Amino acid sequence: MATAAALASQVPTARTVVAARRRRPRWSRAVLYAALTLIALVMLTPLYWALLSAVRPQEVVFQHVRPVSWRTFVPQELTLQYFGEVLTRTRFPRALANSLFISLTTVGAGLVVNSLAGFGFAKFAFRGKALLFVVVLLTFMMPFEAIVIPLYMVIRQLGWVDSYLALIVPAIPHGLSIFLFRQFFAEFPNDLLDAARIDGASWWAIYWRVVAPLSTPAFISAALMLFIMQWDAFFWPLVAANSAAHTVVQVEISRFVMQESTSWGRLFASTAMAIGVPMTLFFALQRYYVQGVTATGLRA
Repeated sequence: MATAAALASQVPTARTVVAARRRRPRWSRAVLYAALTLIALVMLTPLYWALLSAVRPQEVVFQHVRPVSWRTFVPQELTLQYFGEVLTRTRFPRALANSLFISLTTVGAGLVVNSLAGFGFAKFAFRGKALLFVVVLLTFMMPFEAIVIPLYMVIRQLGWVDSYLALIVPAIPHGLSIFLFRQFFAEFPNDLLDAARIDGASWWAIYWRVVAPLSTPAFISAALMLFIMQWDAFFWPLVAANSAAHTVVQVEISRFVMQESTSWGRLFASTAMAIGVPMTLFFALQRYYVQGVTATGLRA
């Protein structure tokens, strides 16, 4: 016991780690912040230039690209012409509505399906559980291109080609979301669930009235993952539903790049609007997203 106590005393606690970090030299923190600032500038500069090009006249978009100067990043003339053209003269508003409907529907159904699957993996014992969970992990490690052909054959047999069902249903079960929920629910104390069972609650009542209300960060993290995955989808919507009635945002944006010419103004304006939706959601919910990812051991 004395040896264990001695070893335990040598293990650094969270408080000592935090205190050690606070004692880090100022020059070290300055170097760290400078490096992080440099990385942020490198990553944000192309995005800033693209957003800036959305409000520049098309004829001057590439005028100051080479050599790079202050004129590259400071516009001399601004216009909202291309935003108006995209919203009134193209099918982009329909594509925007399609993407919103598909993404929100997928999030609603995906949260129910994936959270129930994660709850089952976390709290139930059944034969083949470990093997089945490995299969779930493999589903989000496998490149989507590897399953496009068999998936297309399945939806063709079901008669779902060029429909909302083809765009929504295959995206509802999501391996990474199941893994996130499983990790989060595994930390739930079993005593709490046992107490609810003793009170006569069914497993559905326990999930709906006890587990779900206490899992807001996990639900929001999974919702953001599913929404961004569907919002950014390009390859599968192009294959499964290529009619104008079911075109999504990413496919519609690609149509501004034509073989003979490219409408740069419309391309950048539509891209800016497509970026704005997920960015707004992420910044509004980032606090819960970080909590959910941290609680499950994932790192974004």
